[in-house]
Order: sequence, then C-alpha cells, then structure tokens
Amino acid sequence: MIEEITTSSMLAAQELSKDSNLSSAKDFKHLENYKYTLDFINGKKLIEAIGSSLFDKIKEQKDVEDTQRVRREIIMKFLKEVKPPYIFAIPKGSFHFLNCISENFRQVFEDAGLLIAIEDLSNESLEIREWWDDISNFVRTLAKNEKLELGRNGEEKTFNYEVEKLNKLKINKKPKWDGFYDNMLGYDIQSWDNKSNKIFIEAKASSFTDGKFHLSRNQWNFSVSEKNSYYVYVWIQNKTVPRIINFKELESYILEDKKSTEWKEILITPKAIN
Repeated sequence: MIEEITTSSMLAAQELSKDSNLSSAKDFKHLENYKYTLDFINGKKLIEAIGSSLFDKIKEQKDVEDTQRVRREIIMKFLKEVKPPYIFAIPKGSFHFLNCISENFRQVFEDAGLLIAIEDLSNESLEIREWWDDISNFVRTLAKNEKLELGRNGEEKTFNYEVEKLNKLKINKKPKWDGFYDNMLGYDIQSWDNKSNKIFIEAKASSFTDGKFHLSRNQWNFSVSEKNSYYVYVWIQNKTVPRIINFKELESYILEDKKSTEWKEILITPKAIN
C-alpha cells in the first residue's frame, strides 16, 4: 500500500495512464531509467489506489490553475481512499498536518496550490479554504466512526470476558449488555462478581500502549453511586485480558477539585498496565 504521493510517483502515474505498455511491463527499474527516473513502482500503486481517470484528466488541462485543481482532486481522493494514519492530524490545522508528512509529499501540496497564505477573500483563497474544510470534515467523521467502532469492540470483549468468567465460577447468571441500548447509563455491562453480587462495568478500548482513556462526568457520577460495585475494564490494544480498575483506584485519579466542579470529560492514564 502506498502511504504518500510524491511528484515523481504522480508523474509516473500520468505516464502509466496513457501508455498501456508501461503498465503491463515487469521491469520497473528499467522503466525508471528510460523515463528520467520517475517512480513507476509507486506510480502503479497510486493508480491501484485511486484509479487512472484523474491522471487522464490532468493531461487535458491547458493552464496552471486548472492543473492545480486536478492535483487537488488527486490528493483529496488519495487521502479519502487510502486513509493513511497521519490524516487524523488534519483537523488540528494544516500546520500540524504538514509536520506529519515528508518533504516530498509537502511539495505535492505546494504544487497543488494548497499551501498559499490566506491573505484575501479571492476565489482562489475560497477554493483552498473549502478544500481544507472538506478533508477536515471527512477526517472528523472518520475519527468519530472509528472511535465508535473501537468502543463497541471494547464492550463486546467485556461481555465475552464476563460470560467466560461466570462459566468458570459456575455462577448460573448471565451478564447484560445494557449500554448497547442506552449510552447514558454510566456503565456498559451489568454482571456478577465471584460472590454473585451485582457489578457494573464501564468498558474502555485504548489504542495507546499506556492504556489512557477518557472518563465522562456521567460515568464518574454513576461510579460514585455504586462505589465498590463499579469497575472499568480497559482493553489495551491487542491484549487478551483487560486492565481492571476498581472504584478505589478510579477515585485516586480524580483530583479533589474535580469531584465537586463541573466537567464533561477527563483523560486518565492507569499507573500500571498488565
């Protein structure tokens, strides 16, 4: 999978789109020498990722501005189709995003006119602002969907973990996935401990190696109401067992001023992970 576009790979894709003999050739190293060292290997990957129609289109353009517009279309389609990890820096602003990519890819943005300073309200400036707004909105939606998917994955793992736990304990009870039907409960799974006492579990899936996760004010309030019957199960990356946090430990992460003041969400990093 290609992770970035370079000027060389883009030009190679243009050559490949117009010459079927090049696209079917096997010795790309030979082609690179023949075509002034263009990156045909990644040019081919680029076409595989987004198709050849935009590369056909760019050859039809007569002036610089129209060529830049097609280049912007190519970059946009590449980011939306490939979804490289660095894309999630875009909503923070182009400055932060550009620090996440190579100088070669940055040059592609430069060539597409995407790095101009916004100094007026001209049509060109409007087009650039709309381009960045478009990709930013796409990434925000993508991040929201991935967060939902990650959260559901943590809930499913917790539910299965509790089913297996109760079976091993020979407790003839079943957990309930209450949070699937109501996201405002303050917990996700209702289950039972080894003494058949009811417990409430908030499931968290963390993509960070240190297991950091967000706790909402609603979840905290519910934990206070249940205290020793409340647990947070943190599923850290691909680990097969959760990092289990009881109420006492959870409370230790909440500063005294946070217990009385209003807040929507806080970031917690467990002191130790399994």
